[in-house]
Amino acid sequence: MTYIRISIARPNHGSEKRFEEIMRALASACAEQEGCEKAYILKPHDDSGEIARITIYKDEHSAEQSANSDRILALRSEMHLACQPGHTERAFFSI
Repeated sequence: MTYIRISIARPNHGSEKRFEEIMRALASACAEQEGCEKAYILKPHDDSGEIARITIYKDEHSAEQSANSDRILALRSEMHLACQPGHTERAFFSI
């Protein structure tokens, strides 16, 4: 069953470039994990400053293994420091 993780966040003022680098590194690291089918970094057409990361896994187990790897945990910690409070983290599975 396909499992999708979505993160939407706005970087701290002055951290825009670094935040985008972290999000790209996260997508790249996720894409290397077993069970990851695709990872995307997205920007909206508006000027909200938000950046989204969508990662598609073959199943929830693969997503959980990926999320708990040392590399992903370290990058997510960096992401949390570089973004404004209140970002969105969601997960969905196919029905």
